[in-house]
Amino acid sequence: MYMYINEKLNELFDLLDNNNDIKKISELKKRITDVELNLINDYRNNPTINNKNKLYDNSIIKEYLICENNINYLIMEINKKFKRRKVCQK
Repeated sequence: MYMYINEKLNELFDLLDNNNDIKKISELKKRITDVELNLINDYRNNPTINNKNKLYDNSIIKEYLICENNINYLIMEINKKFKRRKVCQK
């Protein structure tokens, strides 16, 4: 049973490694420059609507957030599957 679970987990990890959103986030992280970092810091230090709009107007940050949301939905679905099957419960 342990080997089967381990095998299935490895399959899941392989699928996640090949997920387009995860790949894209890795690519986008490499493209983040001081411009994006300044936008993020400006918003953190002064969370106004104007700073938020500037942040979301940046194409790299916008793509990153879309991918991040997609990954979060994927995580929620994975968690739901585990809870439904009660695999993680003792």
